Amino acid sequence: QNNYPQDYFSNPLDIPLVLSGTFAELRSNHFHSGLDIKTQQRVGLKVKAIANGYVSRIKVSHFGYGKALYITHPNGYTSVYAHLQKFSSEIEAFIKKHQYEKESYEIELFPSAESLSIIKDSIIAYSGNSGGSGGPHLHFEIRETESEHPINPLLVGFNIKDNIKPTIKSIVVTPLNDTSYVNNSQKPQRFLAVGINGTYKLKYGTTISAYGEIGIGIETIDKLNGVSNRNGIYSIELSQNSEIIYKSEMKKFSFDQDRALNSLIDYEMFLAKKIRYQKSYIDPNNHLPIYTQHKNNGMINIGMSDKNNFTYNVKDSYGNLSSLSFPINGGYNKSLVKPVKKQIYDTTFSYLDSNYYETQNVTVSIPKDALYKDLPFHFSVADTLTGAITPTYFIHNEYTPLHKAIEVSIKVGRLSEYERSKATIVHFDRRKRYYAKGGTWRNNSITAKSKKFGGFAVMLDTVPPKITPTNMFANKDMSGNSTITVKIADNLSGVKSFRGTIDGKWVMMEYEAKKAKIFHTFENLPKGKHNFELTLTDGVGNESYVSIPFTR
Repeated sequence: QNNYPQDYFSNPLDIPLVLSGTFAELRSNHFHSGLDIKTQQRVGLKVKAIANGYVSRIKVSHFGYGKALYITHPNGYTSVYAHLQKFSSEIEAFIKKHQYEKESYEIELFPSAESLSIIKDSIIAYSGNSGGSGGPHLHFEIRETESEHPINPLLVGFNIKDNIKPTIKSIVVTPLNDTSYVNNSQKPQRFLAVGINGTYKLKYGTTISAYGEIGIGIETIDKLNGVSNRNGIYSIELSQNSEIIYKSEMKKFSFDQDRALNSLIDYEMFLAKKIRYQKSYIDPNNHLPIYTQHKNNGMINIGMSDKNNFTYNVKDSYGNLSSLSFPINGGYNKSLVKPVKKQIYDTTFSYLDSNYYETQNVTVSIPKDALYKDLPFHFSVADTLTGAITPTYFIHNEYTPLHKAIEVSIKVGRLSEYERSKATIVHFDRRKRYYAKGGTWRNNSITAKSKKFGGFAVMLDTVPPKITPTNMFANKDMSGNSTITVKIADNLSGVKSFRGTIDGKWVMMEYEAKKAKIFHTFENLPKGKHNFELTLTDGVGNESYVSIPFTR
């Protein structure tokens, strides 16, 4: 039942609403919390308030939402507008005042209800591509004001053209313990689906037999009229012999449960093969509010001679329906089962508790509610990689998702104070790419947090970040330039902060991480000779500095 307001909110843009992203779409480590509205591949479109209210929050950041505006409405909802190019003149002046007072481009403000009142359909900003945006668009959300939970904006009556039924691409049937089999295998088995006009079946000639406890998952996407984007699904329902055993609906979610997306999907299959399939069975410590109905958490027991018919019903937000029916018959042939190499585990961690693991050189602390289910845990040590000062310690493997960050401490041999100040824990993924995690020292151990299992080692970062001016040089006449633009780079610990001044006074510099550049837009600079200075600091305190005289 839809209890959300209808015909209360107006469109945030003057153009027809065409979406490149829908609510609760599966993204990396999170659900998409709103709609991505296409802006005709350009920036600068007028963004309008969808109802009366007041600006309750403004956040400007280099990453994430970039320039974002939050408007609280009297009906109990808050609208969010993100990746903006700039704000309306009144809001822009309000923000700039605080940015210069704090000498910080990044800022978060919570204006009072009286400070910036807003009238429905008034221009509040201009669309852009700021923050972590991958191209010009408006990211738009509606949240419950009190809980801050995002809701599906398509449930409040926005006019989006969609009469296309969801696409069902495949299903995966997974043995859930070491006495379960699917097609005489103890590994997940994927089966492709084919269909037209919403009616699907498994590819011709597919048969599925199973024995023991199994789980089923589905790979499915939605499409909207006139666009090629692969969008998220609203509801998934799985029936066994006409009885619903699993149902999920994407009405709303809470940000504190966001990472449980990695428990909804088969995380290992996603990392290994980039296939996101949604499990129709629920891990015991997955508390997503999307599960509206289930029997035995969607887990299915199949006996030797059982006959079962399963049906998936998949809907988008406008009720377009696609269905897939398939039989699974009980049975397996022991002589055809290929033995699976038994994994070696050091211990089993309970998802109900906090867990601790210690060796001579490494300790691992896993907080309560970090695991979605019990974990047979394995620890191993690998060679010291180039640039590292410790071996690589493999703390389980990255195919197991975490809901909360673990804490990793690594003991290091004798280091000078200088070396300790330049040390950082790095996390290695399965492709041997590494990411600096920083760290704090206690005695001879350095400790950092990580939201992933995997390989960990300690490296030293003694190389300062790199500054490359791209549109200026000493004594250049900058009259024909509207900005000072600088490319920046760092080899390991990442750029942590920067400070730009002209003639000794702080100036606002924006960071465009996608292009690894920072820039200052000239404002009211008097004619004559000037000096630009920039200091760049990385994650362990290495600094770089440039000073460039120029005229304008």
